Amino acid sequence: MNDPILTHRGVRIYTLDLKETLDSANGGTLITGFKGFGMVGYITTTHIVEKLSLKRLGYIVTRYMPEFASYGYNGILAPFEIYGSPRYNLLVIVNHDIPSERDRDAYAEAIILLAKKLGLKTGIFVGGFDARFRQGEERYRWLPSGGYPERLDAPIMDKDLYVVGPLALLIIYSEIHRFPAATILPYAEAARPDPAAAATAVEIISKMLGVSISVDELIEMARRIEEAIEKVEQQKEAATAPPSSASERLYT
Repeated sequence: MNDPILTHRGVRIYTLDLKETLDSANGGTLITGFKGFGMVGYITTTHIVEKLSLKRLGYIVTRYMPEFASYGYNGILAPFEIYGSPRYNLLVIVNHDIPSERDRDAYAEAIILLAKKLGLKTGIFVGGFDARFRQGEERYRWLPSGGYPERLDAPIMDKDLYVVGPLALLIIYSEIHRFPAATILPYAEAARPDPAAAATAVEIISKMLGVSISVDELIEMARRIEEAIEKVEQQKEAATAPPSSASERLYT
């Protein structure tokens, strides 16, 4: 492992191959998100990494590092990982956990500083937007920051609503450091993982990048979740329904 490519307020960012990282980043796009509403940011980034077969290029280490390790399709998983590919001019930061509250501010700023240091041109941040605020048939809202020059085919988030958590910090530092970014906020169920919302995000990102990324698995996952929820609701209704005969009272 080389020395950190960037150190910022206790956050250290390491690359496994500096040349490949630079080739992946030069003039390209940064994508990241967190486990917020519906886990949309996390599901989206992990899906993109797997479907595009992106290579792990580095790690982000914080002062108060989450104490876990796991095993994934690309080997041992660390809490905060950097993936990319020169083919797509793309870096994806996958946050398997949410940074400690004591690290979040420095972590968010370090990501933006890394993007600028590597020569990335734009960012796409992904989160979930509470489905209770949906208007009509809208699929998502979005938010430009840092002088993002393009327009997306959806309304910008209302002025009286807020993005919160580490995603909000990314947006703030994108604006402060003038790193152009679009934050994609598909409507999502807040209380459970929402792969359908993640599929919306992936479809939007595919269009923005001009890259085909299948969402079939996410749609199927969403279908299974909906079926499971419907089954639970039916069981609840059956359990609370009054019996209609003596025999039902005997056997229920």
